[in-house]
Amino acid sequence: MTELFLAGAQLVISIVAAGLTAYLAVWLFDKTTPGVDEWNELRRGNTAVGVVLAAVVLAVGLIMRAGFTPAALNLDLDPTNAVITRLFVQLIQIVVSLLLAVVSITVSVWVFTRLTGAINEWAEINRGNTAIALMLAAVIVTTALITSTGLDAVLKLITGG
Repeated sequence: MTELFLAGAQLVISIVAAGLTAYLAVWLFDKTTPGVDEWNELRRGNTAVGVVLAAVVLAVGLIMRAGFTPAALNLDLDPTNAVITRLFVQLIQIVVSLLLAVVSITVSVWVFTRLTGAINEWAEINRGNTAIALMLAAVIVTTALITSTGLDAVLKLITGG
């Protein structure tokens, strides 16, 4: 019965956290992009901004997928404390995953935009240049695919797995 409750609690946490994470990822990304008001551009129908933000949400989801894996801990605790401990470890995994996702995407985009100095990606995206947006989206998703393997290793250290 404890395992069923734990599974249900983790499902509810994952559903709520997915929505919050998507919003928080876009909000944090918005804070790191100079000269672009993502929310206003979305309201105006700027497809280029939509492509980049969609890539951010997808990338954060890819990176954080490991953070939502139920914590399989071998605990010598009574059932109530075991559930509380597992849920706490789950929360730590989610927070670490989100931080790693946002930092890795921000750093990789920063590096990429510095290496392509001849192009001001944010100005182009602000103007609706979908070609630039697609390129930046590919950088973001690639970052997520590569970073997610590193996150698996970090989370194993946290859970002792």
